[in-house]
Amino acid sequence: MPAYSTILNACLPVFLIIGVGYLVRRLRVLTAEADSTLLRLSLNLLYPAFIIDHLLLDDALADTDLAATATASGAGALFILFGFGIAYLASRWIYTSAPQRQTFAVTVGLQNYGFIPIPIVLALFDDHTVGVLLTHSIGVEIALWTVGVILITGGKARAWRNLVNGPIITTLACLSANALGIASSPPPFVATAITMLGDCAIPLNLLLVGATIRDLFRASTPDHIPRRPVASAATAIFLRLALIPAVILLCARTMPISIELKRVLVVQAAMPCAVFPIILARRYGGDAGTALRAVIATSAVAAFSIPHAIIFGLWFTGATM
Repeated sequence: MPAYSTILNACLPVFLIIGVGYLVRRLRVLTAEADSTLLRLSLNLLYPAFIIDHLLLDDALADTDLAATATASGAGALFILFGFGIAYLASRWIYTSAPQRQTFAVTVGLQNYGFIPIPIVLALFDDHTVGVLLTHSIGVEIALWTVGVILITGGKARAWRNLVNGPIITTLACLSANALGIASSPPPFVATAITMLGDCAIPLNLLLVGATIRDLFRASTPDHIPRRPVASAATAIFLRLALIPAVILLCARTMPISIELKRVLVVQAAMPCAVFPIILARRYGGDAGTALRAVIATSAVAAFSIPHAIIFGLWFTGATM
């Protein structure tokens, strides 16, 4: 099992880069005008290069089969849907308006599944586990852009079109090439270029996460305060960092799945709420303040709890190294 210091050293750089993103936005080194260009660059070039590097150029994944892909993706979707459901039930105790309840459900039900867990998995495990994490994310994306958006909008939006994006297309193409045995090794200089581009994806997106948090802090207003603000934050923390992880870990312990998927589920269970539902709430008529409060509360606790949660999860599920 990784030592506490090993896991802590894997987590601290992630939060440090997010903090740097917050700072460079505050100092206007990274301006809001640059965000859309950098995001398009990441989603259409850098992140696909990262996926190709870890799915297509990794010999350990050359024998990836359909059953393993379906299991990892299915687990990603299943636990997100469970999170949406349990968070929506809890929201009825705290919020009076439908937009608040719906936004709370999507925010608390969706853990940070991408740019925070990826560097942690990279630091702790092998490339095969990273590949399983990327496959797991397919199911998360499908649940988010179908049920998640239907929930946050009350069924008014058809956001499933967003499933046609660079990362998902690249992931499916790489997995298909591996499964069909048609993947080929590019010349070394091409493989090196792909690796270098992919290495830029994670730090750039962590900077953008920090910058986005800074923007949301500045733009947030107390328009919709829950009846019980302390209870709202406490409920988000309990659901996202205790109840939902407990269900995930129990399933990971009892289900006949690979050790790589167990490790992915352990890391996912330790994650706070994702930042992206704040943006979804703004775009689709949810309550951004509700999402922001849940993200801040769970992130503040997770910054300290993640190493402990991962150590416990690896022991409990039997996914130790």
